[in-house]
Formats: sequence, structure tokens, C-alpha cells
Amino acid sequence: MSSSSQVEEIKGKIDIVELVQEYLPLKRAGRNFKGLCPFHGEKTPSFMVNPELQIFKCFGCNEGGDVYEFYQKMEGVEFGEALRVFAKRVGVTLTGYQMSQGEEVKEVLLAINHLAGEYYHYLLTKHELGKEAMKYLKGRGIGEEVIEIFKLGYAPDGWDFVMKFLVGKKNYKIEDLERAGLTIKSQNTNSNIQNYYDRFRNRVMFPLNNHRGQTVGFAGRVMPGADEKSGGKYVNTPETEVYHKGELLYGLDINKTEIKKMGWVVVVEGEIDSISSYLADVKNVVAIKGSALTEKQVELLRRYVDTLVLGLDADVAGDAAVRRGIEVAQKAGLLIKIINSKSETLNPKHFKDPGEWGIADPAGWKKAVFEAIPIYDFYIESAVERHGLDAIGKQRVGRELVPIWAKMDDEIVRAHYIKKLAGVLGVGEEDIRAQLGKVPSTKFQDTSKESIIGPTSPKASLGAREVRERRVVQLALLGNKPDELIVEPIAGWIKGEFWKRVARELSGASGQLSVTEKVNKLPAELRDGVSSLFLGEEEFDEKNWTEAKNLLELAQIEETLKTQDNTKEVDILAKRKAELTKAR
Repeated sequence: MSSSSQVEEIKGKIDIVELVQEYLPLKRAGRNFKGLCPFHGEKTPSFMVNPELQIFKCFGCNEGGDVYEFYQKMEGVEFGEALRVFAKRVGVTLTGYQMSQGEEVKEVLLAINHLAGEYYHYLLTKHELGKEAMKYLKGRGIGEEVIEIFKLGYAPDGWDFVMKFLVGKKNYKIEDLERAGLTIKSQNTNSNIQNYYDRFRNRVMFPLNNHRGQTVGFAGRVMPGADEKSGGKYVNTPETEVYHKGELLYGLDINKTEIKKMGWVVVVEGEIDSISSYLADVKNVVAIKGSALTEKQVELLRRYVDTLVLGLDADVAGDAAVRRGIEVAQKAGLLIKIINSKSETLNPKHFKDPGEWGIADPAGWKKAVFEAIPIYDFYIESAVERHGLDAIGKQRVGRELVPIWAKMDDEIVRAHYIKKLAGVLGVGEEDIRAQLGKVPSTKFQDTSKESIIGPTSPKASLGAREVRERRVVQLALLGNKPDELIVEPIAGWIKGEFWKRVARELSGASGQLSVTEKVNKLPAELRDGVSSLFLGEEEFDEKNWTEAKNLLELAQIEETLKTQDNTKEVDILAKRKAELTKAR
């Protein structure tokens, strides 16, 4: 069987509605299903899925396609990986598909990282070399069960341990180890193995897995007392073809079931923070390897939850990068809370980070998580604590918070916090509103209501005539009347080459096929534009069909009258125009 045949065979065995519902809830909308788009933040559903054509389309961000394109977009993978995942899912053995060069490189890097992770884990748990590292972890409250769950490991204090294993025993190329970020090339430009050395040495190793459980990189925490000679407390895999720091959420592959169950997620900064929270029985936790959320991380979290609880070390109220990440999350429709580590009641021992807090006082950490406060309340508390409430302090608090308040896109929330801020500062609400009016508008613009109505063009770029032609074709298809498009009078009213060709192709298809089967057999350059006609909530209605034909006839008459010289013919057309106008 050819590779293209297998692609279609596998596609035919995957139901797009079931696939999409694994990521987001859908509701029936006529012959389609609809939901909130997973690819951009929106509050009004504009994401449509058609079970007949097995396609999806968002009328807000214009993403669309079939099951392969949906999976590729959601998981950030290339076509080959989507094909292999689906083949395994439906029990098809691939025979003809050839991976691209880029896919082959990624496969090699993933295989190398997997073996390296197994090697480091073995050295920590089974080998004499890992005894001190194991003692260190247990001293921090991290026992064997958690070590096994997170596959922690140890990189020995030497220059070529991982090289000897992966190159000497597993026959991988040293250049591929460098590409994976496991080795570093010395200044000597020869490619001889002696000119490379292990990046990770004398470190506790944390495999960095993507949300599908694939090891894409590592973080190495230096053993105590070795900071100076080992190049810093933490060393991380550099950016590679498979590892991108801004896309990774540490622990998501392990904790996503708990995260889904809870409906909210705790976001911390580092691997130890995440594991310590896990040990404190707060398992709906991920680490972002830094203090600022990225768009990619927000997109990923939005699949699982609607609320983020931030447990970051930094003072988020004064950190511009953190604020930008919070804005990204809010624009995506997520609610933000923060663990108030400065609260004397919740944190009387003044723990500085979740890694320390979760181990030393697990019950206190859990309580603090569950009593997290809305981000705007934290902004107020933090600003007042730093600036005070004398005349100058109030001015500084206002200057810091008013621009944040101005970006609130929920008017009810904004009204609540205008009142609260006014009360804290001892001023009138009108004074806060006056200051808000001086801030340039930067509120998020929701494009979810934009409607794509042409084969490739937004409504605004189409002429009235083409809009009417498209409407007639749409209702003809919904009403199972495609053959009427090629007979008079409708055939004479359709002037656009795109829709004329669509009509010819549909009428030329076998009469034994359903309308959707005919659409699926259209040439690729026509199929996408026609498929989008089915992605609405509307069902066929004779009244609407008649109205659509009348409008198109009216457009034809108006164009003809501009060039018609025959008085008798003009009278006939004018009379018909009056009838159609009156009917409206």
C-alpha cells in the first residue's frame, strides 16, 4: 500500500470530534460542534468541528484543517509524528512513509536523551557512584518513590561518562550528543571524541520531559560544596531541535491527571520547587524554569485548567517580565491567583521558596496554596508594603497600579478593584477613574467574532456580489441541491470563477455520492473554501434559500440595468427589481 493510501486509511479511522474532545469540550451546534478555540484566547465560541467533512475551523484566528493538522498544532509536532501516533492508535503498520531530515534528527535526539536519562537514573539508584547523590536527595526529603516517579539521576564527576556510554556502547555519533546538548566541544576543532567533554558533571539530574513524556533535555543541580568548580548551581540543556525552554512545563507529564481533576494548577519556578510541592500533597503543580510565563506555556495550560495559582520566588508585583506573563494568561481567559508568601499568618517562618517550604512545612504550604489570593489583591498588598501610605507612597502606589487596572478587560472586575484601590488610598472612585482615563488604551481586543466568509478572504475584502454568490452555494449544499447551481437561472447569476468552478465540479461528481463526499473529492484549491460553508450553526431553510436566490438575482438585475439600452427590457427588469425589493 502506498504511503498516501495509508495516510488516508489512518485519517479515515480517526474521528475528529472524538480527537478534539480529548483537548476541549464541544457542544452540538446544528450539524456541527463548537467550542472555545484552543489556539487563541476567546470568550465567545468561534471554533467549529464538522463530523461529516472531518474538519475544524476557527472563525476567530482562521486556523483550520483535518485531524493531522489539529494534532500537529496542538502538540507542536511535525506531520510524521502525528502520522505515527495515529497509526499506533488505530492499529495500522506503516510501510511506505519516509521521515523528513528534520524528523530524523528529532528522533535521534529523543532517543539519545531517553538513553541518557536511563543511564543517569541507573547510576543514582543502582551504582556505587550515585551513593552520595542519593544521600543528598534523601536528606532533602526526596525518597526513592519520588526519585523513581520523576526518574531523577546522577551525572558522575568526570569528563566522559555519558560519552563512553552513548558513543562507545550505543554507537551514537559524538556530533549528535553535542546537538542534544549533552556534550560540549573544546576549542580544538577536530571531531575526534577526545575533543569533547560531558556538559553535566557531578550533578543531580532532572530529566526535562515534554507533556507527552518524551525526554527533551536535562537540568543538573551541582552536588553540595562543588559550586565553584562545576560552573554554577544549575546547568541546563541549551536550546535544541527538541528542547525549547519557553515551551516546557516541568512535571506536566506526571501531574496532568491531577491537574485536570483539580481544574487549577500551581505554577512554581524550578524542579525542586515542583517536587517539594508534590511531596506536600499538592500534586497539581508544574515548574516553568524561570519566573515569567510564556505564550506557549499558557497555551498548554489552558487545555487543562482555567485558573493558575502562582507560587513564584520573585516579587511579581515589581517584575515586568512576570507581569507580561500574567497579562498573556489573562488574555487567554485564565484566572490568576498568587500564594501570599509574605503573609505572617500563612508563612510565619518566612520560607523563601516552595522547595524549602514544601519540605519543612508541608501542611503550611498546602494551606497557603489553597488560600491563594487574586492577583490584583496581591498587587495592592505588595505595592502598599513597598511604598507605604503617606502622600508620596500613595502617589507611587497609584502610578504602579493604575496602568495595570487600565488593562483589565472585564468591566465588573475593574469596577470592583477601582472601589478597593480607592478605599486603600483614601480617595474617591472618580479620582481613580480620572487617572485611568489618562492611560493609553491597551485592552485586549477579542477577535473571536470575526467571520471568515470567502474561500480565502475575510468578509470585508469581498464584494457584495461575491458574498451573495457564496451564500447561494452554501444553502444549495446545506439543502442537498448542488445540481441547481449549474442550471438556469442560477447558473447565469454566478459570475465568480471560483464559485462557477465549484458548481461544475460538484455537478460532475457521481450522483451516488453524498454532498459531503462530493466536497471531499474537490481539488485541494477548492476544497478548503467550500468546506468552510458547512462550519456554521445554520440548517437549511426554504425561506432563506428563496431569499438568497432573490438577492443574487437582484444583484444580476442591477448590473444588467447599468448597460441595458433596450427600453422594453429595462421596463421588465425594473418591474422585477421592484418585486424583489418589495419581497425583502
